[in-house]
Amino acid sequence: MMKLLLSEYAGFCFGVKRAVDLLEKQIQKGDKRIFMLGHLIHNDDFLRDMEKRGVKCIEESELEQLNPETDLVILRTHGVKAEMEQHVKDLGLPYLDTACPYVKKIHNIVKTEQETDDPQFIIIGDKNHPEVEGIVSRIEKRDNDLVLVCKDAEELEKKTAILAKTSKRRWIILAQTTQNIAEWKKCLKKLKKLYTNLTIFDTICYVTEKRQCEAASIARMSDMMVVIGGKASSNTNKLAEITSEYCPTLLIENESELKTHSLKPNMTVGITAGASTPDRIIEEVLKTMSEMKNVEEGMSFQEMLDHSFRTLVTGERVTGVITSILPNEIHVDLGIKHTGILPADEVADDSNIDLHELFKVGDDVTVMVQKFNDAEGTVQVSKKKVDNYQNWDKVVEASESSTVLKAKVQETNKSGVVVSWKGVRIFIPASQSGLPKEASLNELMGKEISFIIISLDPSRRRVVGSIRAVIRAERKAKQEKFWNEIEVAKQYTGVVKSITAYGAFVDLGGVDGMVHITELSWKRIKHPTDVLNVGDEVTVFVKEFNPETHRISLGYKTEDENPWVILPGKYNVGDTAEVKIVGLTSFGAFAELIPGVDGLIHISQLSDRNVNNVAEVVRVGDVVNVKITDINYETKKVSLSIRALLHSEDTAVEDTAVEDTAVEDTAVEDTAVDDTSMDDTAMDDTAVDDTAVEDTAV
Repeated sequence: MMKLLLSEYAGFCFGVKRAVDLLEKQIQKGDKRIFMLGHLIHNDDFLRDMEKRGVKCIEESELEQLNPETDLVILRTHGVKAEMEQHVKDLGLPYLDTACPYVKKIHNIVKTEQETDDPQFIIIGDKNHPEVEGIVSRIEKRDNDLVLVCKDAEELEKKTAILAKTSKRRWIILAQTTQNIAEWKKCLKKLKKLYTNLTIFDTICYVTEKRQCEAASIARMSDMMVVIGGKASSNTNKLAEITSEYCPTLLIENESELKTHSLKPNMTVGITAGASTPDRIIEEVLKTMSEMKNVEEGMSFQEMLDHSFRTLVTGERVTGVITSILPNEIHVDLGIKHTGILPADEVADDSNIDLHELFKVGDDVTVMVQKFNDAEGTVQVSKKKVDNYQNWDKVVEASESSTVLKAKVQETNKSGVVVSWKGVRIFIPASQSGLPKEASLNELMGKEISFIIISLDPSRRRVVGSIRAVIRAERKAKQEKFWNEIEVAKQYTGVVKSITAYGAFVDLGGVDGMVHITELSWKRIKHPTDVLNVGDEVTVFVKEFNPETHRISLGYKTEDENPWVILPGKYNVGDTAEVKIVGLTSFGAFAELIPGVDGLIHISQLSDRNVNNVAEVVRVGDVVNVKITDINYETKKVSLSIRALLHSEDTAVEDTAVEDTAVEDTAVEDTAVDDTSMDDTAMDDTAVDDTAVEDTAV
């Protein structure tokens, strides 16, 4: 009887399954024509099936024939070249990036390391593989001295001369996600001996590593290995290379190729499959093998499967039917010989829940296989972990779409803060907190923050988020809106961000503008802080702007406050005013008439006598009375005079003296008149007296 050993990790890996599921969702929607830019995965059977379902595979040169309104582009799971992705964006085509998170992780490493300095890169992988081409395309300087791609240790050995020539520079070491583990270790050993300044990133997919290790283990116990997968699949070919070191190996794409080989009944045959191999093809291969050598012995396909491997493996998700509900556990029919046991504490975090209220016998429930107990014929399962994985899928989706998430900060430490989103723990480094370096991370404790996911490691279930990226995106959106709406004379309310000797910078909401010192006040000021301080909220208006250089000149003083507009309502030529001396020159003194308007008292107008030195007459700070002799609104000049007032006072004195003399003359005249009158009266009286005498004589 033939014995089969099936690898637990045979078939779709996490990245491929995710890509296929994403494509399937789009097919089910049916609202657009779907085009794969290159092969989504390296499996011809899958691609033929997709073509039958209307999903076409195209090259970059065909992109311009697509219609943004009706078509959707699918970017392959291996990742595409940066310029190819940009081409899709430039054409305005809607697209879905199905690149494996492990590949995206490498892209992020390349970007981050180039921001640090100008390193060199060594990539252990196939230079013609789409994944490696995509990585190389994201390295800014791609000459031979900065980027080396070696498929194995032998090729690396041939290029050691280049390494020696550039030994003073830092090397970043990366691996293709499906790289042979053994070759990777050989390359690292060689590099560590040759070079000390290495930054090594082990970027081989965790599942790939497990798949390769298990394939080698099975091959050691087998007479023959059957490796199922596409001939163009890198990880499938590496599996065949590994197993062929231990036993003869058949590399087949489907069951039709198996029929050309003879398998002996008593052989132990190991079976594994590449990450791009659908489960359907694996099952067809197993069925064909059973028909070839086991039919005469009466072994059915199902019996062969039962003898060779369990239908469920640890970590697998499966939907079963509830058969009974006990106070502390639920029994589930999983469609296998083992009874599923779902403990209450694996239903939810709250172990005090009433299972009878949540479930009924006959309900479907999706659980995760945890631990088999062959002696009792049971298998422990967990619903809580399924929920966590479903939430993990949501985290992955949020990462791919850069969706802004919200959660409260639960922990802080020196390195950063921790939040929990739908039960998934997410770490936000201090550098991504959005706070200044000198600020304390404790400021965020208990606060609800907005963030996006910038990296995740599915194998370790580690997630890294960024608040700073959200702040940057919001600022960028505000800036784009601002520049679309800006106009000359438009008013804005902003906050003074910084002050220099020549002006103040105002934050208008993500965009800064400058108010020059001459625009801060109509008065003469020595420094902008005479008017504004950092943090002040101010209303400003746009004087001019340049969208190309992103420079904005702002005004702060308004026409309502213009002293030359205020002046006519307060003074006119000929008026007398009390002014303050604010400056002295060799030709006169300047005096403040009203705030913002100074007038000149020429040296000749300081006194009614000859003045050789201005300081002999007035000093800065003196308050004097002047006469406004001229106002020129065009040249904005005012002439003042102290002398004019002095002349006015002399004239007034002279006029008073003249008036006093006239009064005295009038008095003298009046006195003469009075005297004459008195003489006349005396004469009259004498005449009367004489008449009386005469009358008496008679």
